[in-house]
Formats: sequence, C-alpha cells, structure tokens
Amino acid sequence: MERWVVIGAGSAGCVLANRLSADGGRHVTLLDDGPDLTPAVVTPAISGPDFLAALDEPGRSHPDLLASRIAGSAPTPYPRGRGIGGSSTVNAMVALAGDRARYEAWGWTDTQQAWEAVRIPVEEPHPDELGPIDLALIASRPDARVAALTRRAGLRVTSAEAYLWPVLDRANLDVRPDSRVERLVFDGRRCAGVLLADRTEIGADRVVLCAGAIHTPALLLHSGVDTPGIGTHLQDHPSAPLTLELRAGHASPGDAGPGRLVVGSLAQIDAGDDIIQFLPMNHLGTAHPGLGMLLVALMTPRGADGTVTIDHDGRPLVDFALLDDERDLAALAGGVRRALDTLDQAAFTEIVDTIYIDDSGTTAAALRDDDALLAWVRTSSGDYVHASSSCAMGRVVDDDYAVIGYDALSICDASVLPHIPEVNTHLPVTMAAERFCRRETMET
Repeated sequence: MERWVVIGAGSAGCVLANRLSADGGRHVTLLDDGPDLTPAVVTPAISGPDFLAALDEPGRSHPDLLASRIAGSAPTPYPRGRGIGGSSTVNAMVALAGDRARYEAWGWTDTQQAWEAVRIPVEEPHPDELGPIDLALIASRPDARVAALTRRAGLRVTSAEAYLWPVLDRANLDVRPDSRVERLVFDGRRCAGVLLADRTEIGADRVVLCAGAIHTPALLLHSGVDTPGIGTHLQDHPSAPLTLELRAGHASPGDAGPGRLVVGSLAQIDAGDDIIQFLPMNHLGTAHPGLGMLLVALMTPRGADGTVTIDHDGRPLVDFALLDDERDLAALAGGVRRALDTLDQAAFTEIVDTIYIDDSGTTAAALRDDDALLAWVRTSSGDYVHASSSCAMGRVVDDDYAVIGYDALSICDASVLPHIPEVNTHLPVTMAAERFCRRETMET
C-alpha cells in the first residue's frame, strides 16, 4: 500500500485526505499541529456568524505568529487558522471563485472540472442577518451585493465538515491533530517521511505540504530543502481600514456579543487595471462597542517582494513588503478615495457619526488632499490575511505541484499559487487542491 503523509489539515489538506484515501491502494496520514474538529467539538463560535469570536477560540490560531506588513513597520500578530479545518474555521466565510481567465493565464486550463468537484457549500445570508454597514453599502453602490458565504442553513461549513467528516471511518485514513511536524526526513533527494516534535518518525512514499503560505516554506527551510525561491514572492492583499463610529440607535446587535454577522456584503470594484474590494464589518466585537469598519483592499497587487525566512529555531519570520510597488500604493489610495466618497452617501451619513483613521482618534478629515492620503495609506495599511505565492508554481514547484529538485515531495496550498488571486483565497485554494487530486488520479 502506498503511504502518503499530508501536513496541514486546512483548506487544501482536508481535500487531499478525502480524495487520496478514496483509493484503497493508498494509506493517508493527515497531520496538524492544532486541535481536532469533529461534530462533537464544534463550538457555537466556530459554527456561528461571528468570525471574531471564532478567532478567540483557544488553540484555533497561532498566537506567536508575527508579520511585518509595510516597510519600516514592526511585526504584529498575523491571525492564521490552526487545527483541523485550518483557516476555514475562523475566516469571514466570503465565497468567491475568481475569474477563470486569470487561472488560465497561469496555464491552469482545467479549473472547470476542479471547481465542479468542490464540496464547500455556499449560501447568501438571510436579509435579517445583514448589519447596518452591510445595508448602507448595498444602498450606496450599484456594484455592492450580499456576500455569498461558506455556510449551510446559516451555519459555517469548514473544510473538515465538508471533506473529512464524511470519510473518518475509512480504515486507510489516519487523522492526527496535535501532531507538530519538526522537519522532513530525506533519503538523499527523496523525501522519506516526517519527524514529529515528540520525536516520532512517520515513513512515507509521498509527502505533501499543505501547511499554508507561511508555515510550508518555513518547514521546507528548516528541513534544509534548497530549491531556489522558497519563501520568496510572498503576497497578500493590501488593505486600509476606515473605522466607523455608529450613531446611537444604529449599532449592530452583534455589539452585545457573538451571534451577528460581521461580514454580510461586499463590493468588488473594477478600477481600470485594478480591482478594489470594499468589505464592511458591522461590528468589531465586544471590546469595541458602537464601532464598525469599512476595509478597502487592493485585490490585484503587482508587488511580490514579501519573504518568509526562519529564525534559529525554525520559526517563521514574515515580511510582506506591501506597497513596495508604487503602483500598489496609488491604486489602494484611489480605493480609499472611492470609499470616502461612498461614506459621504446618505445611507452612511445617516448611521455613521465619525470616521477614524487611527487608534488615537484622528478622523478622515485629516485626509484633506492627495499627499495626506498617500502618506496615510503608506504608513497605515495592513493585510487581508490572504498569504499566498511563497512557493510559487513555476519557481519552487512544477506544473504537477512537485518540489523542483526533489522526489516524493509536493506542495498543495496557497503558497503554490503563481500570483495571488483577485478574490478571497479560501475557495481558490480548495479548487487548487481538487485540481491536484484530479491530476494524481489521472496519472495513476
């Protein structure tokens, strides 16, 4: 029986565990360093509409993961999902597929079949779930719409629920949470298995890294893999936050606690050569009552100068280098200007008292001209928690996801995307995993 080890049980790893173990000639071991997720242990915070509450669940993110966003900025926490289900347990559930032509430009001409295989359900929220900023955005912009979410009957559906739970009884599938991989084991240039932090060694005929665009390159580097390009070309969607203080009587019921959608709508705006996304946040959790946010994100960044390296203990050091390309700075600033114009619309002025641009109480009035706007965007922008492309196909892996220069070692997660897609990354990564499995099946 062919032994497979899959490292990381997130958006891609859950797909691989399901599809690869469908062949009785394979034994698949799925490893993740975080907690389990089964029907018996899904909490209301994970299944519910408030992703901020999901992020607060113990063990569901990496508390020590830090990243620098823009030049000169200090590293700050970068929230990534942890445990079985990965980031699908804690994300905002926005379900977008992206433009097929962009995938075809990568040489991915077989995405239709991969999309048809995706098992993640998608539904729109009930109108009663929409918050005040959702409703104002939809009323203010013809390109705004109710967001499709990765839910069923109003509850979050994680990759674990969609792909793992139906096949947990397979004798040739071993799901092992709380199992941190220390490093890969090699026989010459052939990957022969993994060594866990508890010193357990698991042999394998094939190893696939699905640990994400930060932890996959970090593990490769810590294991001594010398393929050029590992940890380079890291990307994310640059974003700028506009914090909205809501007028009395218009605060979202979510301010009283978990149970209300944080995100229920969006606007995907065609701005010439750029795509800008407006993402409303109807509340910012119980610690910030009366506040919401309009996030402005550049979905088509040109810059690709981010890096993942490691410290002496093998922990990732992350620098996104967002906005190093001046074109990205200009495009995001243009998006913020559009957002400020949108916030001037009646649907927003009726519910928003003040627009803040930092934690010290500076208001959007400070963005009085283009120079002030550019300066603020340059110093205050952040990420979208969509890390990608740090082991890009055509540079680190070949067209079949295999690590160049090595045998029996593959990567299948957001790190292999040749360029960050113009949409939120959960569904594109799921599609990329379905594509990997289809190609493995066809080869077999």
